[in-house]
Amino acid sequence: MQKAFIIVLILITFSCGFDNNKSDDKKSYDQSDITGITNIEFNEEIHDFGYLKSGEIVIFTFSFTNTGEHNLVIKDIKSDCGCVKAKFSKESIKPYQTGYIEVEFDSSGLFGKQFKSIEIHANTKELKHLAIFAEVENEQLEIKY
Repeated sequence: MQKAFIIVLILITFSCGFDNNKSDDKKSYDQSDITGITNIEFNEEIHDFGYLKSGEIVIFTFSFTNTGEHNLVIKDIKSDCGCVKAKFSKESIKPYQTGYIEVEFDSSGLFGKQFKSIEIHANTKELKHLAIFAEVENEQLEIKY
């Protein structure tokens, strides 16, 4: 009985644990698209949305060019705030072609000067960072000095 229990425990451990061939839903590109390290250059790396009222949702599209010799594949984009969402092409960008990253900023619940950074994970030598700014007015929050 104890041997059967140990065998079942081992089977459960290995069947649930280590699946190195698991496909990542974020990756809709073909692994063969990544042939090496490339370069990415943005037309603009910082965008200022100006003055916003709390609750406004604004969108800006950053454009970039693959200036390297290999296909560019954006693997993931991360932000320091849940108020920022980014959409990007999951397909590889061929050398010297242009691509776009659409950034949506939701100012709900925020106030004052806002600085948010966006980190781009791609097959480049270094991480690339973008930034957005805004001055958010929130009538429900009043700060007295």
